[in-house]
Amino acid sequence: MAEHFNHYPLKHFAGIVADCMGIPLTDSFAPGIRWISDILKTRLCGTADRAVLYHADAVGQYIWQQYTDLFAPVYAHTAMAIPFLSTVESVTPVAHASMYTGLDPAGHGIQTYVRPQLTCATLYDILLGMGKKPAIVAQTDSTFLHIFSGRSMPYYECANAVEIQEKALELIASDEFDLISIHTFEYDNAAHAYGPESREALNAVAMEAEGFHRLAEAMEAYAGLHRTLLSYSPDHGQHPIPGGRGAHGSKTNEDMNILHFFGTAGRAG
Repeated sequence: MAEHFNHYPLKHFAGIVADCMGIPLTDSFAPGIRWISDILKTRLCGTADRAVLYHADAVGQYIWQQYTDLFAPVYAHTAMAIPFLSTVESVTPVAHASMYTGLDPAGHGIQTYVRPQLTCATLYDILLGMGKKPAIVAQTDSTFLHIFSGRSMPYYECANAVEIQEKALELIASDEFDLISIHTFEYDNAAHAYGPESREALNAVAMEAEGFHRLAEAMEAYAGLHRTLLSYSPDHGQHPIPGGRGAHGSKTNEDMNILHFFGTAGRAG
């Protein structure tokens, strides 16, 4: 059977977030997908003034297809599951750069696993230019801490997904930030070491899904104050290789096809 690849490229991610928040982007960004943001804004009864964007690294669409029950905590807070297509190469710096710049890899300049500081406009730069307050919370040595570095915004480096969860909950409780990007790679690490469908890797999927649940639940406590966009948005997938381990970077559908979940908190007008 021929491989089937998802339709929407990752470069539309920033546009969807910006549309939902009523933020105009420059022409360098790929546009959002209007029907997606229209549905989310209808659920919000307006535009979002907060966004919590959770990036669980390397969780491919086929993991959702075969272990759907692991994503129950994500379903509890989201309304839409949209298939996306990762970048070539299907590695973290390339994919996340496209997600936050709205550009293809040739446009933002990261086309392999290298992690230079991006100098082109990112969603963070647009927010900062409008006087908004974004923040990044990520595991130690996360790509987010490299390619999006150098901006006048806080970067919180945490040892693991549990510490990330606690720091993100702290930031939510401060009610200070307009957008919080969260990057965990517990699944990616486990899949590389033990295989994408190993017990260790699937336990990590469950742990990260529960982490998203806790953060979304915290945002729902502010439903009367804010309209919040929520997303659970991986960057690429991972495929098995000989020796019982996992890898990515290929053009296979295991690496390229991913699923993004979008939801809202604070629906009252």
